[in-house]
Amino acid sequence: MGPGDMNIPAQHGLDPRTPPVPPASRPRYLRESMRTHVVLLRFCALSFTTAILDNLVFYIVFRATGTILGAQIAARVVSVSFNYRFVRSTVFCSDKGHHKLLPRYLALVVANALLSYAGIRLLSGFTPLSVIASKIVSETLLFLANFAVQRAFIFTHRPNPAN
Repeated sequence: MGPGDMNIPAQHGLDPRTPPVPPASRPRYLRESMRTHVVLLRFCALSFTTAILDNLVFYIVFRATGTILGAQIAARVVSVSFNYRFVRSTVFCSDKGHHKLLPRYLALVVANALLSYAGIRLLSGFTPLSVIASKIVSETLLFLANFAVQRAFIFTHRPNPAN
């Protein structure tokens, strides 16, 4: 390979400093990559469904009471009851017991609710966004962090060494 050949990977959108995946590792690498994308796709579908439910309950309670905190709590109780069951069984396919998973999941829910509440208050107080729009923006910003935390710390999956 001559000095001019170093530009060939760059011409094809590849970083020449990135070491290539060894041929023997490619099937495992592709399998793991595919698993991650499938899990993320399932997470997105469930999150979208949960967000519709959560925002609907929030809207109804907020319109009835006018309190952000009350609406946030009511929406979160309903959406968590729905989401936990499916995120555990369908998205991350976890067979670990509730005694291990549920406390971690609820800790994330509380942290997420506090961050979302702060975001709603900040955005609705300092921007022209409405409370509902502020809620959607805040929770959209938390979306990928939630996936990463749930995958890494709550519904951990240790691959079988035999694979």
